[in-house]
Amino acid sequence: MTASVLPTGTSRPGLDKLGLGVLLKSRGPHMPRSKYQRPSVYATGKREKLWRAEFREYFLDAEGKEQSRHRAKTWSRADHTKAEAQALCDQMLREMRQGGPKADGGMTLAEFWRTVYEPIRSRKWTGHTPTLIAGLWRNHIEPELGAVPLKDITKAMIQIHLGKLVDAQLGQVMIDAIRIRLHSILEEAVDNEYIPKNPARKVETPACKKTEETRSLTEAEVHWLWDGSTGRDYLIWRVLILTGIRIGEVLPLERTDLGPDGLKINKAYVDGRVKLPKWNKARLAAIPDSLRSELEEWLTTHDERLMFPSAQGTVHCRGSKAVQEIQDRGRALGIPDLTFRQCRTTFASLFEGDEADRTSIMGHHSTQFTLERYRKPIMERRQRAVEALDKRLLKVVEITKRVG
Repeated sequence: MTASVLPTGTSRPGLDKLGLGVLLKSRGPHMPRSKYQRPSVYATGKREKLWRAEFREYFLDAEGKEQSRHRAKTWSRADHTKAEAQALCDQMLREMRQGGPKADGGMTLAEFWRTVYEPIRSRKWTGHTPTLIAGLWRNHIEPELGAVPLKDITKAMIQIHLGKLVDAQLGQVMIDAIRIRLHSILEEAVDNEYIPKNPARKVETPACKKTEETRSLTEAEVHWLWDGSTGRDYLIWRVLILTGIRIGEVLPLERTDLGPDGLKINKAYVDGRVKLPKWNKARLAAIPDSLRSELEEWLTTHDERLMFPSAQGTVHCRGSKAVQEIQDRGRALGIPDLTFRQCRTTFASLFEGDEADRTSIMGHHSTQFTLERYRKPIMERRQRAVEALDKRLLKVVEITKRVG
Protein backbone atom coordinates (compact mmCIF):
# COMPACT_ATOMS: atom_id res chain seq x y z
CA MET A 1 0.00 0.00 0.00
CA THR A 2 1.20 3.54 -0.67
CA ALA A 3 0.51 6.21 1.87
CA SER A 4 1.53 9.83 2.01
CA VAL A 5 4.96 10.85 3.28
CA LEU A 6 4.93 14.19 5.06
CA PRO A 7 8.15 16.23 5.23
CA THR A 8 10.17 15.84 8.43
CA GLY A 9 12.98 17.94 9.79
CA THR A 10 13.97 21.42 8.69
CA SER A 11 14.49 22.62 5.15
CA ARG A 12 17.90 22.87 3.55
CA PRO A 13 19.10 25.38 0.95
CA GLY A 14 18.05 24.45 -2.57
CA LEU A 15 15.70 21.71 -1.41
CA ASP A 16 12.53 23.45 -2.64
CA LYS A 17 13.98 23.55 -6.17
CA LEU A 18 13.88 19.74 -6.20
CA GLY A 19 10.14 19.85 -5.55
CA LEU A 20 10.46 17.32 -2.74
CA GLY A 21 8.30 19.19 -0.31
CA VAL A 22 6.38 22.34 0.46
CA LEU A 23 7.29 24.15 3.65
CA LEU A 24 4.45 24.78 6.07
CA LYS A 25 3.48 28.31 7.10
CA SER A 26 5.73 30.07 9.61
CA ARG A 27 5.30 28.58 13.02
CA GLY A 28 3.41 30.47 15.68
CA PRO A 29 3.94 29.98 19.41
CA HIS A 30 1.86 26.77 19.47
CA MET A 31 2.30 25.46 15.89
CA PRO A 32 4.05 22.09 15.41
CA ARG A 33 7.48 22.01 13.86
CA SER A 34 7.53 21.41 10.10
CA LYS A 35 8.31 17.82 9.10
CA TYR A 36 10.63 17.11 6.20
CA GLN A 37 12.61 14.19 4.84
CA ARG A 38 14.76 13.41 1.86
CA PRO A 39 16.36 9.99 2.38
CA SER A 40 19.65 9.23 0.66
CA VAL A 41 20.08 5.92 -1.14
CA TYR A 42 22.92 3.65 -0.04
CA ALA A 43 24.47 0.42 -1.30
CA THR A 44 23.35 -2.85 0.29
CA GLY A 45 22.95 -6.54 -0.45
CA LYS A 46 25.32 -9.48 -0.78
CA ARG A 47 23.68 -11.87 -3.21
CA GLU A 48 21.80 -9.12 -5.00
CA LYS A 49 23.41 -5.70 -5.17
CA LEU A 50 20.84 -3.03 -4.37
CA TRP A 51 20.41 0.68 -3.71
CA ARG A 52 18.20 1.14 -0.64
CA ALA A 53 16.34 4.13 0.83
CA GLU A 54 14.53 4.28 4.18
CA PHE A 55 11.79 6.73 5.12
CA ARG A 56 8.77 7.33 7.34
CA GLU A 57 5.32 6.69 5.90
CA TYR A 58 2.37 8.63 7.34
CA PHE A 59 -1.21 7.32 7.30
CA LEU A 60 -4.54 7.64 9.07
CA ASP A 61 -5.55 4.79 11.37
CA ALA A 62 -9.07 3.40 11.73
CA GLU A 63 -9.94 6.25 14.13
CA GLY A 64 -8.70 8.91 11.72
CA LYS A 65 -5.55 9.69 13.73
CA GLU A 66 -2.26 10.24 11.96
CA GLN A 67 0.32 7.50 12.49
CA SER A 68 3.67 6.69 10.92
CA ARG A 69 5.78 3.63 10.24
CA HIS A 70 9.21 2.78 8.89
CA ARG A 71 9.38 1.83 5.21
CA ALA A 72 12.14 1.02 2.74
CA LYS A 73 12.47 0.83 -1.03
CA THR A 74 15.21 -0.77 -3.16
CA TRP A 75 16.47 -0.52 -6.74
CA SER A 76 18.83 -2.85 -8.55
CA ARG A 77 22.44 -1.65 -8.74
CA ALA A 78 22.82 -3.59 -11.98
CA ASP A 79 20.13 -1.45 -13.62
CA HIS A 80 20.62 1.92 -11.93
CA THR A 81 23.49 4.19 -10.98
CA LYS A 82 23.35 5.78 -7.54
CA ALA A 83 22.24 9.07 -9.07
CA GLU A 84 19.44 7.35 -10.99
CA ALA A 85 18.27 5.51 -7.88
CA GLN A 86 18.31 8.78 -5.91
CA ALA A 87 16.23 10.46 -8.63
CA LEU A 88 13.69 7.63 -8.53
CA CYS A 89 13.55 7.86 -4.74
CA ASP A 90 12.94 11.62 -4.91
CA GLN A 91 10.19 11.15 -7.49
CA MET A 92 8.52 8.46 -5.37
CA LEU A 93 8.42 10.74 -2.33
CA ARG A 94 7.02 13.63 -4.36
CA GLU A 95 4.17 11.43 -5.61
CA MET A 96 3.47 10.06 -2.13
CA ARG A 97 3.17 13.57 -0.68
CA GLN A 98 0.68 14.87 -3.21
CA GLY A 99 -2.38 13.05 -1.93
CA GLY A 100 -1.95 13.65 1.81
CA PRO A 101 -2.14 10.86 4.39
CA LYS A 102 -4.39 7.97 3.35
CA ALA A 103 -6.31 5.41 5.35
CA ASP A 104 -4.49 2.12 5.71
CA GLY A 105 -5.59 -1.48 5.89
CA GLY A 106 -6.79 -1.05 9.47
CA MET A 107 -10.16 0.04 8.09
CA THR A 108 -12.72 -2.75 8.48
CA LEU A 109 -14.39 -4.37 5.52
CA ALA A 110 -17.72 -2.86 6.59
CA GLU A 111 -16.25 0.66 6.78
CA PHE A 112 -14.69 0.21 3.35
CA TRP A 113 -18.00 -1.06 1.92
CA ARG A 114 -19.88 1.92 3.34
CA THR A 115 -17.43 4.73 2.58
CA VAL A 116 -15.66 3.59 -0.59
CA TYR A 117 -16.96 0.52 -2.41
CA GLU A 118 -20.72 1.09 -2.48
CA PRO A 119 -20.55 4.84 -3.31
CA ILE A 120 -18.20 4.11 -6.24
CA ARG A 121 -19.57 0.88 -7.67
CA SER A 122 -23.32 1.42 -7.13
CA ARG A 123 -23.36 4.09 -9.84
CA LYS A 124 -22.96 1.31 -12.41
CA TRP A 125 -25.56 -1.05 -10.95
CA THR A 126 -28.83 -1.25 -12.89
CA GLY A 127 -32.15 -3.05 -12.71
CA HIS A 128 -32.50 -5.39 -9.73
CA THR A 129 -28.71 -5.53 -9.21
CA PRO A 130 -28.57 -3.05 -6.27
CA THR A 131 -31.10 -5.10 -4.30
CA LEU A 132 -29.33 -8.39 -5.06
CA ILE A 133 -25.89 -7.09 -4.08
CA ALA A 134 -27.23 -5.45 -0.91
CA GLY A 135 -28.75 -8.80 0.07
CA LEU A 136 -25.48 -10.66 -0.54
CA TRP A 137 -23.60 -8.16 1.60
CA ARG A 138 -26.17 -7.97 4.42
CA ASN A 139 -26.86 -11.69 4.72
CA HIS A 140 -23.69 -13.51 3.68
CA ILE A 141 -20.65 -11.22 3.88
CA GLU A 142 -21.03 -8.58 6.59
CA PRO A 143 -22.05 -10.88 9.49
CA GLU A 144 -18.83 -12.91 9.22
CA LEU A 145 -16.28 -10.52 7.70
CA GLY A 146 -17.64 -7.00 8.17
CA ALA A 147 -15.72 -6.31 11.40
CA VAL A 148 -12.39 -7.67 10.11
CA PRO A 149 -9.72 -5.08 9.14
CA LEU A 150 -8.87 -5.19 5.44
CA LYS A 151 -5.23 -6.03 6.16
CA ASP A 152 -6.24 -9.07 8.24
CA ILE A 153 -8.46 -10.72 5.63
CA THR A 154 -6.73 -13.78 4.19
CA LYS A 155 -7.40 -16.29 1.45
CA ALA A 156 -7.90 -19.01 4.06
CA MET A 157 -10.44 -16.88 5.93
CA ILE A 158 -12.51 -16.37 2.78
CA GLN A 159 -12.23 -20.02 1.74
CA ILE A 160 -13.37 -21.21 5.17
CA HIS A 161 -16.27 -18.75 5.14
CA LEU A 162 -17.47 -20.07 1.78
CA GLY A 163 -17.21 -23.61 3.16
CA LYS A 164 -19.50 -22.68 6.04
CA LEU A 165 -22.03 -21.28 3.58
CA VAL A 166 -21.91 -24.55 1.63
CA ASP A 167 -22.56 -26.42 4.89
CA ALA A 168 -25.57 -24.13 5.39
CA GLN A 169 -26.95 -25.60 2.12
CA LEU A 170 -26.47 -22.57 -0.12
CA GLY A 171 -26.35 -23.49 -3.81
CA GLN A 172 -23.54 -22.98 -6.27
CA VAL A 173 -25.03 -19.89 -7.92
CA MET A 174 -25.26 -18.13 -4.55
CA ILE A 175 -21.76 -19.23 -3.46
CA ASP A 176 -20.32 -18.04 -6.77
CA ALA A 177 -22.07 -14.70 -6.38
CA ILE A 178 -20.64 -14.22 -2.87
CA ARG A 179 -17.12 -15.17 -4.00
CA ILE A 180 -17.27 -12.82 -6.97
CA ARG A 181 -18.57 -9.95 -4.82
CA LEU A 182 -15.83 -10.43 -2.22
CA HIS A 183 -13.24 -10.43 -5.00
CA SER A 184 -14.73 -7.22 -6.37
CA ILE A 185 -14.73 -5.46 -2.97
CA LEU A 186 -11.14 -6.41 -2.20
CA GLU A 187 -9.97 -5.55 -5.73
CA GLU A 188 -11.34 -2.05 -5.16
CA ALA A 189 -9.33 -1.95 -1.93
CA VAL A 190 -6.20 -2.89 -3.89
CA ASP A 191 -6.91 -0.26 -6.54
CA ASN A 192 -7.20 2.38 -3.82
CA GLU A 193 -4.02 1.12 -2.12
CA TYR A 194 -5.60 0.04 1.16
CA ILE A 195 -4.05 -3.42 0.78
CA PRO A 196 -1.15 -4.58 -1.43
CA LYS A 197 -2.86 -7.62 -2.99
CA ASN A 198 -6.27 -9.22 -3.28
CA PRO A 199 -6.63 -12.20 -0.88
CA ALA A 200 -9.67 -13.43 -2.86
CA ARG A 201 -7.72 -13.72 -6.11
CA LYS A 202 -7.20 -17.49 -5.93
CA VAL A 203 -10.21 -18.42 -3.81
CA GLU A 204 -12.26 -21.23 -5.38
CA THR A 205 -15.91 -22.13 -5.00
CA PRO A 206 -16.06 -25.23 -2.76
CA ALA A 207 -17.83 -28.34 -3.98
CA CYS A 208 -21.51 -27.72 -3.35
CA LYS A 209 -24.92 -28.73 -4.58
CA LYS A 210 -25.72 -27.60 -8.07
CA THR A 211 -28.44 -24.98 -8.19
CA GLU A 212 -31.35 -26.34 -10.16
CA GLU A 213 -31.46 -24.59 -13.50
CA THR A 214 -34.61 -23.04 -14.90
CA ARG A 215 -35.81 -25.48 -17.53
CA SER A 216 -37.32 -24.58 -20.87
CA LEU A 217 -40.95 -25.35 -21.65
CA THR A 218 -41.53 -27.95 -24.33
CA GLU A 219 -43.43 -27.00 -27.45
CA ALA A 220 -46.38 -29.05 -26.19
CA GLU A 221 -46.42 -27.11 -22.90
CA VAL A 222 -46.40 -23.83 -24.80
CA HIS A 223 -49.48 -25.01 -26.70
CA TRP A 224 -51.20 -25.96 -23.43
CA LEU A 225 -50.43 -22.56 -21.97
CA TRP A 226 -51.71 -20.59 -24.97
CA ASP A 227 -54.73 -22.80 -25.63
CA GLY A 228 -55.82 -22.74 -21.99
CA SER A 229 -55.40 -19.00 -21.35
CA THR A 230 -57.65 -16.09 -22.34
CA GLY A 231 -57.61 -12.29 -22.38
CA ARG A 232 -54.76 -10.58 -20.58
CA ASP A 233 -53.25 -13.87 -19.36
CA TYR A 234 -53.04 -15.19 -22.92
CA LEU A 235 -51.37 -12.02 -24.26
CA ILE A 236 -48.84 -11.83 -21.45
CA TRP A 237 -47.81 -15.47 -21.97
CA ARG A 238 -47.56 -14.81 -25.71
CA VAL A 239 -45.37 -11.72 -25.22
CA LEU A 240 -43.14 -13.48 -22.69
CA ILE A 241 -42.45 -16.51 -24.88
CA LEU A 242 -42.20 -14.78 -28.25
CA THR A 243 -39.90 -11.94 -27.16
CA GLY A 244 -37.88 -13.32 -24.21
CA ILE A 245 -38.92 -10.23 -22.24
CA ARG A 246 -38.79 -10.25 -18.41
CA ILE A 247 -42.08 -10.02 -16.49
CA GLY A 248 -40.77 -6.81 -14.91
CA GLU A 249 -40.45 -5.40 -18.43
CA VAL A 250 -43.94 -6.55 -19.51
CA LEU A 251 -45.76 -4.79 -16.66
CA PRO A 252 -44.73 -1.19 -17.56
CA LEU A 253 -45.28 -1.61 -21.33
CA GLU A 254 -47.21 1.30 -22.83
CA ARG A 255 -49.43 1.29 -25.91
CA THR A 256 -46.87 3.50 -27.70
CA ASP A 257 -44.23 0.78 -27.25
CA LEU A 258 -45.98 -1.22 -29.98
CA GLY A 259 -44.28 0.26 -33.02
CA PRO A 260 -44.10 -0.59 -36.73
CA ASP A 261 -40.74 -2.35 -36.29
CA GLY A 262 -41.59 -4.35 -33.19
CA LEU A 263 -42.05 -4.05 -29.44
CA LYS A 264 -39.90 -1.42 -27.70
CA ILE A 265 -38.49 -2.68 -24.40
CA ASN A 266 -37.25 0.45 -22.67
CA LYS A 267 -38.67 0.23 -19.15
CA ALA A 268 -38.59 -2.14 -16.19
CA TYR A 269 -40.50 -2.13 -12.92
CA VAL A 270 -37.91 -2.76 -10.20
CA ASP A 271 -38.26 -2.32 -6.43
CA GLY A 272 -41.37 -0.20 -6.67
CA ARG A 273 -40.40 2.15 -9.47
CA VAL A 274 -40.09 2.24 -13.23
CA LYS A 275 -36.54 2.59 -14.56
CA LEU A 276 -34.47 1.63 -17.57
CA PRO A 277 -34.04 -2.12 -18.20
CA LYS A 278 -31.02 -4.01 -16.92
CA TRP A 279 -27.70 -2.57 -18.12
CA ASN A 280 -29.71 0.61 -18.92
CA LYS A 281 -30.16 -1.03 -22.31
CA ALA A 282 -33.31 -0.28 -24.30
CA ARG A 283 -33.95 -2.75 -27.11
CA LEU A 284 -36.39 -3.71 -29.84
CA ALA A 285 -38.02 -7.14 -30.14
CA ALA A 286 -39.46 -8.31 -33.43
CA ILE A 287 -42.96 -9.78 -33.08
CA PRO A 288 -45.03 -11.96 -35.43
CA ASP A 289 -47.99 -10.44 -37.25
CA SER A 290 -50.40 -12.61 -35.26
CA LEU A 291 -49.20 -11.16 -31.93
CA ARG A 292 -49.29 -7.62 -33.31
CA SER A 293 -52.92 -8.06 -34.37
CA GLU A 294 -53.82 -9.52 -30.98
CA LEU A 295 -52.17 -6.64 -29.10
CA GLU A 296 -53.82 -4.02 -31.31
CA GLU A 297 -57.19 -5.63 -30.68
CA TRP A 298 -56.51 -5.75 -26.93
CA LEU A 299 -55.68 -2.04 -26.83
CA THR A 300 -59.15 -1.24 -28.17
CA THR A 301 -60.64 -2.64 -24.94
CA HIS A 302 -59.33 0.21 -22.76
CA ASP A 303 -58.03 3.78 -23.00
CA GLU A 304 -55.20 3.57 -20.45
CA ARG A 305 -51.64 4.58 -21.32
CA LEU A 306 -50.30 1.24 -20.08
CA MET A 307 -50.73 -1.89 -22.16
CA PHE A 308 -51.66 -4.07 -19.14
CA PRO A 309 -52.77 -1.59 -16.44
CA SER A 310 -53.96 -2.41 -12.95
CA ALA A 311 -57.54 -1.61 -11.93
CA GLN A 312 -56.25 1.81 -10.84
CA GLY A 313 -54.49 2.42 -14.15
CA THR A 314 -51.02 1.98 -12.60
CA VAL A 315 -48.17 -0.47 -13.17
CA HIS A 316 -48.71 -3.87 -11.56
CA CYS A 317 -46.11 -4.87 -8.98
CA ARG A 318 -44.57 -8.22 -9.83
CA GLY A 319 -45.34 -9.52 -6.34
CA SER A 320 -48.94 -8.36 -6.42
CA LYS A 321 -51.78 -10.84 -6.03
CA ALA A 322 -53.07 -10.13 -9.56
CA VAL A 323 -49.72 -10.99 -11.17
CA GLN A 324 -49.17 -14.08 -9.05
CA GLU A 325 -52.64 -15.32 -9.98
CA ILE A 326 -51.66 -15.20 -13.67
CA GLN A 327 -48.83 -17.61 -12.86
CA ASP A 328 -51.10 -19.81 -10.72
CA ARG A 329 -53.68 -20.12 -13.50
CA GLY A 330 -50.91 -21.15 -15.89
CA ARG A 331 -49.71 -23.85 -13.50
CA ALA A 332 -53.23 -25.24 -13.29
CA LEU A 333 -53.05 -26.02 -17.02
CA GLY A 334 -50.73 -28.97 -16.40
CA ILE A 335 -47.40 -27.16 -15.85
CA PRO A 336 -47.03 -27.23 -12.03
CA ASP A 337 -43.51 -25.75 -12.02
CA LEU A 338 -44.36 -22.87 -14.39
CA THR A 339 -42.60 -19.54 -13.72
CA PHE A 340 -42.35 -16.31 -15.67
CA ARG A 341 -38.60 -16.83 -15.95
CA GLN A 342 -39.19 -20.14 -17.74
CA CYS A 343 -40.67 -18.19 -20.64
CA ARG A 344 -37.42 -16.29 -21.09
CA THR A 345 -35.50 -19.57 -21.10
CA THR A 346 -38.02 -21.01 -23.55
CA PHE A 347 -37.51 -18.14 -25.99
CA ALA A 348 -33.73 -18.58 -25.82
CA SER A 349 -34.05 -22.34 -26.36
CA LEU A 350 -36.64 -22.40 -29.16
CA PHE A 351 -35.45 -19.35 -31.10
CA GLU A 352 -33.58 -20.70 -34.13
CA GLY A 353 -32.42 -17.43 -35.66
CA ASP A 354 -28.98 -15.82 -35.53
CA GLU A 355 -27.26 -15.99 -32.13
CA ALA A 356 -26.50 -12.26 -32.21
CA ASP A 357 -30.20 -11.50 -32.78
CA ARG A 358 -31.20 -13.68 -29.82
CA THR A 359 -28.71 -11.96 -27.54
CA SER A 360 -29.76 -8.50 -28.69
CA ILE A 361 -33.46 -9.20 -28.18
CA MET A 362 -32.81 -10.54 -24.67
CA GLY A 363 -30.58 -7.61 -23.76
CA HIS A 364 -27.55 -9.67 -22.72
CA HIS A 365 -23.95 -8.47 -22.86
CA SER A 366 -22.65 -11.48 -24.83
CA THR A 367 -23.87 -14.41 -26.91
CA GLN A 368 -21.80 -16.75 -24.73
CA PHE A 369 -23.77 -15.70 -21.63
CA THR A 370 -27.07 -16.29 -23.46
CA LEU A 371 -26.03 -19.75 -24.62
CA GLU A 372 -24.62 -20.82 -21.25
CA ARG A 373 -27.38 -19.49 -19.01
CA TYR A 374 -30.56 -19.55 -21.07
CA ARG A 375 -30.45 -21.81 -24.13
CA LYS A 376 -31.40 -25.34 -23.02
CA PRO A 377 -31.36 -28.65 -24.95
CA ILE A 378 -34.72 -29.32 -26.59
CA MET A 379 -35.56 -32.90 -27.57
CA GLU A 380 -37.80 -31.83 -30.44
CA ARG A 381 -35.00 -29.70 -31.87
CA ARG A 382 -32.54 -32.56 -31.51
CA GLN A 383 -34.92 -34.89 -33.34
CA ARG A 384 -35.42 -32.40 -36.18
CA ALA A 385 -31.66 -31.90 -36.43
CA VAL A 386 -30.83 -35.60 -36.67
CA GLU A 387 -33.65 -36.17 -39.17
CA ALA A 388 -32.25 -33.35 -41.32
CA LEU A 389 -28.74 -34.81 -40.97
CA ASP A 390 -30.00 -38.23 -42.04
CA LYS A 391 -31.68 -36.78 -45.13
CA ARG A 392 -28.52 -34.92 -46.14
CA LEU A 393 -26.39 -38.03 -45.75
CA LEU A 394 -28.84 -40.24 -47.66
CA LYS A 395 -28.52 -37.90 -50.62
CA VAL A 396 -24.76 -38.39 -50.64
CA VAL A 397 -24.06 -41.88 -49.35
CA GLU A 398 -25.89 -44.98 -50.51
CA ILE A 399 -26.15 -47.44 -47.66
CA THR A 400 -26.42 -51.14 -48.55
CA LYS A 401 -28.82 -52.85 -46.16
CA ARG A 402 -27.53 -56.04 -44.65
CA VAL A 403 -29.61 -58.77 -43.10
CA GLY A 404 -28.24 -61.26 -40.58
